[in-house]
Amino acid sequence: MQQHPESASGSPSSAKFEGPSWDNSTVYKSLSAPEIAMDTEAAAKIVVQLKEQAVIVEKAIPTVRTIVLNDAKDYIVAARNATVLFVDALKIVSDQSTFASCAMSVDSSDALAKDLYNKSKVTYSRLIEAYNPVTLFLKLCSQEIFYDFLQDPRVAAEQFNLEQERLLRDTTLSLSEENLIIALNNNGPSAWGTLYGNLSGSIVLDLDLPKGNAKVGLAQAASMLQDADENVRRVAYQGINKGWRTHEESASSILNALAGWRHEEYERRSYKKPVHFLDAPLHSARINKATLDAMLSAVSEAKNESQRAMRLKAKALGKTQLTPWDFFAPCPQFEKPVETRRTYADAISLIADGYSSVHPEMGEFVHMMAKKNWIEGTVGSKKRPGGYCTGFIRSKEPRIYMTYAGGTNEVMTLAHELGHAFHSWVMRDLPFAEWNYPMTLAETASIFGETIVNNMVLERAKSPQEKLAICWTKARDAEAFLLNIPVRFTFESKFYEKRKEKAQSPDELRAIMTESWREWYGDTLSDCDEMFWANKLHFSIPDLSFYNFPYTFGYLFALGVYAQKDRLGAGFYPAYVNLLRDTGRMTAEEVASKHLGADLTKPDFWRDSIRISQAGVHHLAEALAGFGIKA
Repeated sequence: MQQHPESASGSPSSAKFEGPSWDNSTVYKSLSAPEIAMDTEAAAKIVVQLKEQAVIVEKAIPTVRTIVLNDAKDYIVAARNATVLFVDALKIVSDQSTFASCAMSVDSSDALAKDLYNKSKVTYSRLIEAYNPVTLFLKLCSQEIFYDFLQDPRVAAEQFNLEQERLLRDTTLSLSEENLIIALNNNGPSAWGTLYGNLSGSIVLDLDLPKGNAKVGLAQAASMLQDADENVRRVAYQGINKGWRTHEESASSILNALAGWRHEEYERRSYKKPVHFLDAPLHSARINKATLDAMLSAVSEAKNESQRAMRLKAKALGKTQLTPWDFFAPCPQFEKPVETRRTYADAISLIADGYSSVHPEMGEFVHMMAKKNWIEGTVGSKKRPGGYCTGFIRSKEPRIYMTYAGGTNEVMTLAHELGHAFHSWVMRDLPFAEWNYPMTLAETASIFGETIVNNMVLERAKSPQEKLAICWTKARDAEAFLLNIPVRFTFESKFYEKRKEKAQSPDELRAIMTESWREWYGDTLSDCDEMFWANKLHFSIPDLSFYNFPYTFGYLFALGVYAQKDRLGAGFYPAYVNLLRDTGRMTAEEVASKHLGADLTKPDFWRDSIRISQAGVHHLAEALAGFGIKA
């Protein structure tokens, strides 16, 4: 999710490519809007009311595993009331947190945004803590009591989420211990995550570029990694690594603290059976270990073929091996140069056309997002790097954050994030409890959207050079999801194993990172990005570990969905929407079985999807062969 370097200069030529700023005024007019204080007060009152109900439920906790239905009636009524209150407060707190986070993404130094974000986190912790007796009661009570609780229409939609929580019965701690973990989170993992965000948004790099010296932020430097001039890419890459090396002790402390905290918590939860560091990510992803193993096995089998994309790109760039600053190198020009950048308006039109090829409603959705200014695409030195899709619960409105300056990668990022937004849009009429889909399935609509747009652009290619440029991007996807993401998983797995024994120094983290690169990329890289552990935000997210394998899962799962498009014809769109709507109320295995007739615990499904991905690499080879370049 990169930004184009030319936009950083603020030149007139770059201005026409820059994306718009988003409009979040439908939620709050500003960070000083009086409605924020009113909502904060309302949430606080709800927490008080919730506690009154939770106190009743808490009396059942000492005997919750043995209490019978006839003796639990009052507890059940109180649990229902508390759940309704919990959801009401959660919507307020979530919207406030999202509003603040959006503002901080655009300006990482915004004091009002930081204050609101921190306050929302405190309120959230109090809310979770207040509701915790109910959480434990519903997690540990008998099946008979649990089903009686669900008879109230106000809470019936909570069934799937609560059933998932009940799977964790044997690793649940006492009420006081669970409350302590929640209370300490703000000054534990959450604080470390905030530090990383502040750090990444404040690092300023002094780059000696071919056109002169420039001081830029990390997001702007990251955009330079897709510049056509290798010297610009090299200087930007080296600058990013130098910037993080300056702060490597802080970055390693963040990583070690997060992993150390999790190991300690897992140890405490292992009173009945050992809790592995992958158990929580797998549960969060709503897949089982057999599914992850089947997917990784299929990906590993195809490693050599995936590396072919790297070798092809190296030959096209006139090298024997790629360097770390070549990952986002634009397609080389072998004939009349093709303008690869697109204005924001052109990108919206292109993506809408691609989405409309599936169904007109999808194209209309893209135009609606643009018209309502629900997309943030400006360029700024204080913006945080990356891109994401988020949303506001009460207004049921999605939002997209990125830095748009016309680059091919940015067009695909926009197509990707619009897929996320569409996913949430088709679920907006469902109960709030069914909106919460896992990361594994969250990537379905985004990668499906990318694939649709990529294939449409390929069909429209008017010259061998233009076709090559598109194949170049598709091959990049194969490399990213089948090599780069596995590198991240391998690094994190090795790191968590070693972190059990002791904290890892920056030198040790670099060694693990280098070993992981070599394991997946072999000899296709001349050097390894040994600071990737620091400069990749995903490793330092406070709420989630192993924020990696769901991307490969989502990529391959989306290709499996895409394969149904031609087979189902006119019936595909309603089937696709129904699949998306089930993602918040089923496990990934259940969704695949119901909508695709697939068994995710077997490698066959994954192998079929990998073959679709590898077709992109074959297309790149054919396109390069047309210019006399063969691998």
